[in-house]
Amino acid sequence: MVNKNSIAKSQVLTIAGGLISMISVFLPWFGARATAAASGEVSTLSVNGLGTINGSGMLLGLVSGKIGWEFQGIGVLALGIASIAAALLLREKLQSIAMSACGILIIGGGVVNLMSIESFSGDIMGATISSGVGYGLYVVVIAGAVAAAGGLFAWRDLNR
Repeated sequence: MVNKNSIAKSQVLTIAGGLISMISVFLPWFGARATAAASGEVSTLSVNGLGTINGSGMLLGLVSGKIGWEFQGIGVLALGIASIAAALLLREKLQSIAMSACGILIIGGGVVNLMSIESFSGDIMGATISSGVGYGLYVVVIAGAVAAAGGLFAWRDLNR
């Protein structure tokens, strides 16, 4: 007999996916690196899902404070919280649907951002520059898949 107060494996998966998605917004979603040909100075830039910019050197100087990073980090953060709440607070069919929906929406947020970031590699103003997607966006997609899997397992368990 299953204890109704215990947490099911499907809930654990969704909670893990939610936590991972929450962490992912603080990881780099965009990154760039430049090396000056004359001096060999290396400059870096990374932007997380919340639009926080970190870096050093020339690239950081080129980024003005008025640039808006149109990432959907707040949405991913909110969906991570919602998936944890769904796993802990909702019951039965509604829970499995909500957990799956949160996971799918997290995946969607990651994919939309993956598709919107263009990679660049080349020489500009005497510097070799490369830029592209940061690893944080891949973590978003994985987190969404884990959360959605929890919802699907919960649905499967209802039909047993």
